[in-house]
Amino acid sequence: MSDVKENNAGKTLSRRMFFASAGTLVAAAAVTTTGCSTLLTRQEKKAKVATWPLPYKTLEVEEVRKRGYTGYYEGECGYGTFSALIGSLADTVGYPYTIIPPQMTEWAKGGGEGYTATCGAIVGASCAVNMVAPQKIADKIVAEIFEWYEKTPFPSDIANQMAHNKQFLVEKYKSTLIFPQVITESPLCHISVTRWCKEAGYASGSKERSERCARLTSDVAAFTAARLNEYFATHAFKKEYAMSAATQECRSCHAKGRAFETGGWTRGKMECDACHHMKPDHMTSNG
Repeated sequence: MSDVKENNAGKTLSRRMFFASAGTLVAAAAVTTTGCSTLLTRQEKKAKVATWPLPYKTLEVEEVRKRGYTGYYEGECGYGTFSALIGSLADTVGYPYTIIPPQMTEWAKGGGEGYTATCGAIVGASCAVNMVAPQKIADKIVAEIFEWYEKTPFPSDIANQMAHNKQFLVEKYKSTLIFPQVITESPLCHISVTRWCKEAGYASGSKERSERCARLTSDVAAFTAARLNEYFATHAFKKEYAMSAATQECRSCHAKGRAFETGGWTRGKMECDACHHMKPDHMTSNG
């Protein structure tokens, strides 16, 4: 391969000269954008050596709740929980949270761009947990979020009252009514929304359903902040929520690692009864 390049004027330029010139241009650009300073800022230097897990400071749970609600109005559920947690840490810790864009979890809305898989509020919260907690602890806290979510009536009394009294940080509310509370028994957006809509009598595309999810998002953000605070206060994890007895019974056959012949062709930890119903001898699909 030739060691020269032809420029527009027909002159030759060696590869060594070409890359040297490119480096000069990059440096010149740096000078222009940093106020005539060619030195990296301290923050830029740290960006190259930031370590995981990221630093943590105790969160104000109810402040995180308010941020979660506002975040839902700005970018829906995944954005809501993630921006509430990371934004709060950006205020108290600063770097590196100040350079993490909350938009990175906006795709999680509607269970993943409307595919109604895992609730986006869980996704955003779990992403934040995984940034600040050691992996083994993050795994436990994330599992706790899922199990708590399956067993919790949404929206909570706190979220209902705050919306009713207009205590959240938005100018115009989708609704200030006190909503029915429904336990979804599933972390899936599809089931969470469907069960609530059937109980409350609102369509899935209504402003009331959206408002319900805003309150739910505030609840998930607040719960996650509280669990993180508890862990970092003692550096010990105490499990409070557990898999139901019915699901544990199902997993005695249908779980990862079980023999195919005895039911080991599926896996999961979700509440089985959310998608199946029990018969005396076994479970069958709701169809």
